[in-house]
Amino acid sequence: MDLAGAFAVRSEGDGFELFGGQHLAALAVTSASLAALIAGGRRLGPVGRRRARRVLAAALAGQELGYHAWRRAGGTWNVQEMLPLHLCSVLVWGGSANLLRPTGLGDDVTWYWGVAGVPQALLTPDVGEYGFPHYRFFQFFVSHGLVLAVPLWQVFVEGRRPTAAGARRAYAALLGHAAVVGAINHCLGSNYLYVNRKPATASILDRLPAWPGYIPILAGVAAGAFALAYAPFARRRPGTKG
Repeated sequence: MDLAGAFAVRSEGDGFELFGGQHLAALAVTSASLAALIAGGRRLGPVGRRRARRVLAAALAGQELGYHAWRRAGGTWNVQEMLPLHLCSVLVWGGSANLLRPTGLGDDVTWYWGVAGVPQALLTPDVGEYGFPHYRFFQFFVSHGLVLAVPLWQVFVEGRRPTAAGARRAYAALLGHAAVVGAINHCLGSNYLYVNRKPATASILDRLPAWPGYIPILAGVAAGAFALAYAPFARRRPGTKG
């Protein structure tokens, strides 16, 4: 595939195969890159960490703007797919903002939404026909790797500690966001968050009941995922209360 083909609207390669060699390689590279980022970040001082946060925020925003530019150049940008309403899209911009100006709610959302949602997206990538070495293939894994890097950096480099109260806030924010997005989907004919129908590509939703039966199941799964994301931090420190 030449350079033009790598950015073509229609893929000229072999296409993407779920859990095929290219998928497994991308998962391995993403995992290794995250581990290296965290290990390197822990060796930095305050000034180095501040600079790294700026670079990470710029990388998040830059790759997302690049994706929008590619879709627009190819004539495939539309409001039904490209508004920042999917969880990972929210986390791109919210994560960038929280790296530059951290807040308690920002920490809660980036940790619980990110740790609960991004691994599932990486395991069942929504890349359609675009396999290695197409631009969209790289962009997807870079984007989601960077989104997951934000909460991992905040907790394992900056030393922030997820809390049970934070899990409840993040869960309430998730339900509120889903309700708003469902209304937007109804108006636009879109399917952000997949709350109005199942996605067209393979996903874990394929094993669940038809819409709307899978919605309460997803809410329960999200609650369980948030609980798991908090579990490593649930042990009380000596002398602390509640």
